[in-house]
Amino acid sequence: MARYLRILLCLLGGCAAHLRAPAEPSAAPALVPTSVATRPDPFATLQALEAGRIASSWSSLPSGEGCLEGDQRLSAHAMLLAESSRAAQDVQPGLFSLVDTRRRLQIDGSAQRDCVFAQLAVQRQVGASGDYGSWDGSALSWRIDPHWRVGAGRIAHHWGPAWDGSLILGTAARPFPNASVAAASGPLARDGFWWWLGEIDFSAFFGRLEDERADYARPYLMGARAVVRPWPWLELAISRTAMWGGEGRDTSLKTFLKSVLGRDNSCSGGDCDTQPGNQLGGYDARLKLDRWLPGVGLYGQMIGEDDRPDDIPLPAKNMYLAGAEWRRGDALLFVEWTDSTAKAAGVAYNHFIYTYGYRYKGRPLGHWADGDSNLWSVGGLYGNLLGGQALAVVRYGMLNASGVNPTWPDARFAGASLQWRRLLDRVFGLSFVLDHATLSHPGRADGNDRRDTQLRLQLDAWID
Repeated sequence: MARYLRILLCLLGGCAAHLRAPAEPSAAPALVPTSVATRPDPFATLQALEAGRIASSWSSLPSGEGCLEGDQRLSAHAMLLAESSRAAQDVQPGLFSLVDTRRRLQIDGSAQRDCVFAQLAVQRQVGASGDYGSWDGSALSWRIDPHWRVGAGRIAHHWGPAWDGSLILGTAARPFPNASVAAASGPLARDGFWWWLGEIDFSAFFGRLEDERADYARPYLMGARAVVRPWPWLELAISRTAMWGGEGRDTSLKTFLKSVLGRDNSCSGGDCDTQPGNQLGGYDARLKLDRWLPGVGLYGQMIGEDDRPDDIPLPAKNMYLAGAEWRRGDALLFVEWTDSTAKAAGVAYNHFIYTYGYRYKGRPLGHWADGDSNLWSVGGLYGNLLGGQALAVVRYGMLNASGVNPTWPDARFAGASLQWRRLLDRVFGLSFVLDHATLSHPGRADGNDRRDTQLRLQLDAWID
């Protein structure tokens, strides 16, 4: 798997002389005014797909597309979220949402000078141990040219084509400090040698996790992703992340190179503690069926906890995600299935060296349901309901069937969310959210089922 990712990166570098600038965004106004967000907005994703853009690699950095020397801009945003009562669970189920229910208050500002962008955000968030302050999404970035962008800060990432989660890198956990690089080739020139790849999108990051881990403090986490679109109706992607180092572990250049090259699944002399770290990797795809079924698309993701021992470039101990969607203008319907059991119970997002797992501050860096979960999601968007934007989603399935993962109890989950958002003169925003969730334990007679119904109101204000 690592070998194939290296080939794609070489192709990206080799195509540099034949790149064309990516298509500029459509002239339609932004869905919401400028603010610092740490999860993708579903309507922005829908707009990108309708415009024919690759939308499966997202980060919280501003795109900076079309910036020019001499451009200057300042903006500010404030958000307040109130709910009817204290939520029974501080983990937000699902990526598909117009609000981040963990945040009670946010004040942020953005600045641009030429093609350099700065974001500063402070939040008051809710957690299992009480409310806390944060600066998630704060970052500095530079759009080097029409193709390349670099940045550093508390940058959030989402990798994958799904609407309600990602098996390898999602936004269930808070963003951790990292440096990132992204490149978009745009349509490759037909007279170039690599024209048959169509379009290439690349992203990578290098960061460090928290001190207060139960295994090794401050391990490194790095990842890379490449997406190719040989035809407008097909996207193919390969992604890989690796956790290595940490206080008390080898952080030499040799160990780093082993992690980069994927040489971290072998044991030296039977001593598996000498492995450099933990890795996840796999593939995803999106297929548009417009030629036969207008607006219909299929997508899927396969992520493995390890490489195959026979060196065949396929992941092993796999988790799976599959979905189907129908899109038309500003409307969307989708159905999505996720199975995060990696061959055997207790494997997904866990590791014998990094016993705290593939997590940051107790939350999974991959799918929000954590490991050993089997879940269905059905949802939709509509862009013009009572003058605003509407979202609805229903989720049902088994969470944490093995009982070993810390995010959720081993329970059957049933949940629904109705959301509506309206902007007033692009200065004020109003969002209403009605959520209901049930965690039940089939076969138990202890009556320990948990039900939670919340009415939430979010107020936003912008100065631009």
